[in-house]
Amino acid sequence: MLEIELIRAEPQHAPELARICFEAFKAIHDRHGFPRDIPNIALANTLLAMLTSRSDVYGVAARVNNRLAGSNFISLTDSVGGVGPITVDPAFEGYGIGRKLMQGVLDHADRTGMQQVRLLQDAFNTKSLSLYASLDFTARAPIGLMNAWPAPAPDQSVRRACQADVPALDELCQRVFKVSRRGEITAALQSNFPIFLRERQGRIAAYSIAGFIGHGAGETAADALAVIGEAARQMPPETALFFCPLTSGDFFRAALQAGHRLRKIMTYMTRGPFAQPEEIWMPSIAY
Repeated sequence: MLEIELIRAEPQHAPELARICFEAFKAIHDRHGFPRDIPNIALANTLLAMLTSRSDVYGVAARVNNRLAGSNFISLTDSVGGVGPITVDPAFEGYGIGRKLMQGVLDHADRTGMQQVRLLQDAFNTKSLSLYASLDFTARAPIGLMNAWPAPAPDQSVRRACQADVPALDELCQRVFKVSRRGEITAALQSNFPIFLRERQGRIAAYSIAGFIGHGAGETAADALAVIGEAARQMPPETALFFCPLTSGDFFRAALQAGHRLRKIMTYMTRGPFAQPEEIWMPSIAY
């Protein structure tokens, strides 16, 4: 029987955890015939180096016979904790390591008084869906990961956000998501990661942080699609992604009509208090 030990994920663990992350995503996505979320080891190295070094992220690593076997993380930036990525070395699948890694970050959330925890999981991965349900997560909505298509021409109502926009962005976020993501928005700006916003009638009507880690909100589908299309014009194709709740039928149909294409379906899951987002909401890979 394997002796599984949980330790804090530290920067010195990042290279090996990155290898495991790459191999785990490669195995599950290749098995089901989907594009890899982590397409190369370089991106995995960048991601794990960032996750293990940020003070607003708590990470755990599983160690088996003094060998790292997987990791999991939870964001502490705002009042909602976003979980992931959780990865287990394919050589250690089936030994309950994933459950221990999930319990490790949930225990930390409980210790720190974080009542709301959320995640997105690949809908084709029925094993992880069952695991999260057994840990008190509730499935809330199917989410489409969309490949964004660039707008055919520049949109003068869309510009990049700056620090002065944070209060208005947070106000829109709280109205739509029912929670604040102010810390996340501020961190993106401080990291020079672009946030695109649309101004209409003298106010911010939508914003979007592109890619897997980004999220967005809008008053209407047209507002949201304007920032998505302009972001896709200016961002590298591999980051031109957004998440669309498939329960928002009008938004999904409008996105398809604008040329955006569905890449895969994920499940939005929550643990603890939850208020249904309103208007146009675009989650991140975390929540």
